[in-house]
Amino acid sequence: MTATGSDSMHPGLTITVYRVDPKTMERTPVRSRSLPPAKEPVFSLAFPPCECSRCTKRG
Repeated sequence: MTATGSDSMHPGLTITVYRVDPKTMERTPVRSRSLPPAKEPVFSLAFPPCECSRCTKRG
């Protein structure tokens, strides 16, 4: 996949886990992780991508 812009245009994915106080509904971050953009598009919705003979024939 070729780059079409800067990394600021494609920052990747950030996943954050929060703890929520049930009384005040205040969110407190517990953990956060950032992942870089993928090098190529994913052609399957399965995770990890399925490698069975039926699925690999599609790609």
